[in-house]
Amino acid sequence: MKQIEPVQIWTNGILKTAEFLQVTGINDNYESSATNYWALFTKVDDAAGEQVAAGNLTINGESYVEWGDVPAMSVNAWIYDWVAEQINVVII
Repeated sequence: MKQIEPVQIWTNGILKTAEFLQVTGINDNYESSATNYWALFTKVDDAAGEQVAAGNLTINGESYVEWGDVPAMSVNAWIYDWVAEQINVVII
């Protein structure tokens, strides 16, 4: 889980502030694509609180190849950065 610059999320008629991003790999064919589940959470006492947004993103094509070329120690950081860019949030 990574802390992000706060973003306002409208959920169930209430404006909430998301401050954490979580990314989980849910499918990878190890050849050409992988699907990642992402979720945004509020902050409660310096920890993740309520989930306020979520979705799936599939990485494929040149991005998948680039991800595969990242050193093993950096693949998690790379995919977090990629997801953050796709959903327009900034990791801090």
